[in-house]
Amino acid sequence: MNLKTKYNGLDVNFFEIKAHNLTFTFSSLGASIYSLYLNDNMPLVLELKDVDLFLKSPQYFNKTLGLVAGRLATKFNAKNNEVTLKETSTGFLLHGGEYNSLSFKVWDYEVIDKENKDFIDVIFKTYFEGNDTGLIGKGMVYNTYRLYKNEDKFDIIQKVDVEEDMVINLSNHIYWNLNRTKTIDEYYLKFDAPKIGDCYDNLLLKEVIDAPKYLSFKEGSTLKYNLDEANKTKIGTIDNTFIFNELDDIHEVILESKDIKVTLTTSYPAMNIYADSSLTDVEFNNYPSLKERRGIALEPELNLLNKDSLYFKKNEKYEYFITYKIEFKK
Repeated sequence: MNLKTKYNGLDVNFFEIKAHNLTFTFSSLGASIYSLYLNDNMPLVLELKDVDLFLKSPQYFNKTLGLVAGRLATKFNAKNNEVTLKETSTGFLLHGGEYNSLSFKVWDYEVIDKENKDFIDVIFKTYFEGNDTGLIGKGMVYNTYRLYKNEDKFDIIQKVDVEEDMVINLSNHIYWNLNRTKTIDEYYLKFDAPKIGDCYDNLLLKEVIDAPKYLSFKEGSTLKYNLDEANKTKIGTIDNTFIFNELDDIHEVILESKDIKVTLTTSYPAMNIYADSSLTDVEFNNYPSLKERRGIALEPELNLLNKDSLYFKKNEKYEYFITYKIEFKK
């Protein structure tokens, strides 16, 4: 698919790129992936039924999250600086301001494909200069998709040129649904994160605790057990921040269905996981009647409970990566 449409009076582009056995449709709205296929016929992410739904849906489908992913308290201290924000959901600022966030901003982009390189870079960029939610600072934000020509792998490289002090925590909200599965119950998930962020009643993080059994994935687990146990809690699904083993610099996450394996590696120190049980009334091209547990978002990010790690001084470096390797198991 290649088309141009409008969002709030601005041009939004959707464009297709194929690299090895992966076919991407990108969108300049939210520096996002509208669709992703393996071998042309196996969808890997939740694909909204049409572009209009993609433009209007508030659920961050496959969009870049920023300028601050996750739920932030409206007042906190970071590196001896008091930060005051406006809430956009009950008691907190969500994903940098919901529709005021970078997820619903039209980004500039360029595609760089050089014959002497084994990858294609799709570079999205946008300029941030404060906003009315209280987020501070100035800087150019980059979200680069690096697509490999000779293997089924892609990177997301996220960086910011910090011109003034900023609170930053970028991520990506890809919803994985591997080749038209009705639910994610039988998916296998494995990664090493001994700690999680415990939550107040409004889901705002309050402290670091040891991961309970149903949120421990070090030995690997089939998701039905974890989701059934999570359903008994106040959250009602898996929507938790996991803090990776701090002894490692690079962290690996394995997600598998019966026929597809996704191996995620990242330099981010934490990851939010959201198993979609929202039952929002949207239609997907993946499967005609997707309802509960229809996708899972793996969102590598900074540790929101370490507020100092979110505060970047002028000219301080912000650069992290997420890599996805896709394997067909049959």
